[in-house]
This record gives sequence, C-alpha cells and structure tokens, in this order.
Amino acid sequence: MGYLLLLTYSLLAPAIAALYAVFFLLSPRRSLMKALAGELGERLGLGAESCPRGAVWIHAASMGEVKAVARLAPELAAALKAPLLITSSTASGRAEGAKLGVARLAPLDFYPAAANFINTVKPRALVLVETEIWPATLFAAARAGVPVFMVNARLSGGTLGLYKTISPLTRLAFSGVRRVLAQTAADAGRFRQLAGLADKVEETGNLKHDMLGVCASGQDKVREFLDASDWSGCPVFTAGSTHPGEEPVIIDAWLEARKKVPVLKLVMVPRHPERLAETERVLKARSAPFMRWSDHLVPEATDCLLVDAMGLLQGFYAVSSVCFVGGTLDATGGHNLLEPALFSKPALFGPNYRNARHAGDTLIKAEGGFVVETAPALAEKLSTLLTDTAAMAAAKKNAAQALTSLRGATAKTISTITSLL
Repeated sequence: MGYLLLLTYSLLAPAIAALYAVFFLLSPRRSLMKALAGELGERLGLGAESCPRGAVWIHAASMGEVKAVARLAPELAAALKAPLLITSSTASGRAEGAKLGVARLAPLDFYPAAANFINTVKPRALVLVETEIWPATLFAAARAGVPVFMVNARLSGGTLGLYKTISPLTRLAFSGVRRVLAQTAADAGRFRQLAGLADKVEETGNLKHDMLGVCASGQDKVREFLDASDWSGCPVFTAGSTHPGEEPVIIDAWLEARKKVPVLKLVMVPRHPERLAETERVLKARSAPFMRWSDHLVPEATDCLLVDAMGLLQGFYAVSSVCFVGGTLDATGGHNLLEPALFSKPALFGPNYRNARHAGDTLIKAEGGFVVETAPALAEKLSTLLTDTAAMAAAKKNAAQALTSLRGATAKTISTITSLL
C-alpha cells in the first residue's frame, strides 16, 4: 500500500507543481515567477555535478529556516569534517544559504529528480529543518542509504492527523530517518505517534533560541539619545513590534500607570513604521505629548517617543524597566518574546502568542513574563513591577533564567547527529 501511495504521489507531483506555478502567475505576486526559467534546472535536480560530494546536505524551506540553522550548519559540517550544501525552496532562502556555503534550490519532490540529485551528490547525511517532510525525497535518500535527520522539528495536531491517514506512505518515507530532533516535548509526542518514528524521536529545543544575540549599534544610538535628553533616571516602558489594534491599549495602560509612576516614559516601536500616523492620532486624542525618533530633537517635557527607524528595538529594550512584545493582542500570534530577556527585562504580552508558544509558556512558568489582555490589566502589572522593588528584581532574574533554560539546542543537535554517524 505504501508503494502505491508513493507512486500516486510521484505521478501527481509534477501536476501539483505546475498548478502552483499557474496560481502564482495569476496572483498579485506573479513577479516571483520571473526567474522560473532560470531556476527550472535546479528545481529538476539538474546541475548537481557542481555540488560538493559527500556533503552534509541541509534543506530549509525558506529564508527564516535557513537563518535558524546559521550556527548549526557550519558547526555540524566542521564536526563531521565534511563540506556543506544548503538547499532551499525559495530564491531568498538560497541567497541566505549562500552566506554559509554552497547553496542551490532544492529539487522538486518528484522521485526521479530527487533520486538523480542524491545519487550524484552522494551526501554524507540529509538534514531537514522544521516541517520539511517530502515523501519522495525521503524515500530516495533511504534507498541510497543516506541517513536522514529532522532538526528543529515541529508538527501540528492537524498535520499529525493527515499523516496518520496515510500511514503506509509515511512509514515508507521515514524508513531512512535516524532521528527526529523536536523543538518541544509536545512536538516530540506528536512525532512518536507517526508510523516508523516511535523510537526515533527526542526533544532538543529550538535552534532559534541559540541565535538570539545583542545588537550593539542600536544600544549605542539609544544611549546617546538618553544622555542628551531629560529622560535620564526615569523608568522607560518600551512596547516593541506593535500593531495598530494594540497601540490604543498600550497607550491607555501607560497613561493609567503614570498615575502611580508620574515620570514613566513610553517608547513605541511599531512593527510597521509607515503606519505611525495611526499611533499619532491616538496620542493626540489623549493629549499625550510625543515626538518621533527622526525629529532629532532632545525631548523636553515629552514623555512618549515613537520610533520610526529600524534596528533600535534591542537598544530600547536594554534601557527599559519593563517591555511589551507586540503581535499578541491581535491575531498576529506574537513576535520575539525572548528579546527582552537578553537584557534581563520582564516581558508583558497578550494572550495570542501562538508563534512563540514554548518561549511564552517558559517565561510565564518562570514568572519572567506575564500575560495581559486589557489596558487595565497591563497598567496594573506595569505599576506593580515599577513600584515593588522585590517583584521587579525577581522578574528580571526569572526572565534571564528562562532564556538560559531554552538555549543549548545547537550543541544537543550536533552531539546527537555525530553520535549516530
């Protein structure tokens, strides 16, 4: 049954790819297809002779996934004393991968194309990043004796249900998988339910947590701003990566908190600076004095700063007393909840943090992060932290410890892979 499903899938793959191309050609994003003719050879697995033989082949879907393995990829290749080959499904991912080594577009998940590519490159191992599960490529690797590892792996409940319905195919595809290295215990539990993977799964954490670093240039600019202003010595509340629907809530909470902490300053760093006018209208309606970062003026009796430049968020997190992480009070799903913890700052965020669920849950459990859903709740938590010295000290320490507890996925992943090769 598994072979029949694989044959059906392989026969349908070219048609699915063609329909996908037509969809893009007819969509507003048709410009993405301009390079199709030049990319076709790579997508068919041709030209593999130019790739390094015996390479550690890492496949990541797009730029975000390539960035997630920016540290792992070279360290793993060095540990295995093998060249590095990065493939991606997008041109932007390929460009990002080229910063790490040889990079090209991945062959389509069509058995002849995948098998030809694998038999030509003869990779030392195939490492799939996050959700990249391609049945034809996995089967081709298994037949060629190429060990497969799934790293930073995650699996939703819906996808688990789909794979269970085609278990004969997944059992066949996963036959060459040596280990699934899952982001969380929940992901690991779901992978263990798939045919052929029950005893091949372990939790190693999220590689992206190891990629968090400090941007020194942003901090320098912010320090210069503070030194030239009358904000020195005042508590700062920074709301980062905010969206329009969240900003009235944040501003109202800040104004309420100022009743207990009159010198509290607010820094708003919108996710999309081009929509700053909406934020300005909210502030004006509340008679709150503010200025833009680009005004290049020293604020005098100005208690709110709207940041309309890139690369400054970490700098403001570093000098803040408390931080709010946006995209959590609307439907976005949250941005980087751990950035404030880089500077031992407590993070406040809304209930919708599904894009960073594990990080958010860890912060909450450690009491280094706090969920706030309304302006009154946000004002109350902000006021409590700013007026209770012991509570603030504990929250800062807990935030830093939460981040530390989430690091280490890179070392664990390399150790596991090298021990199995």
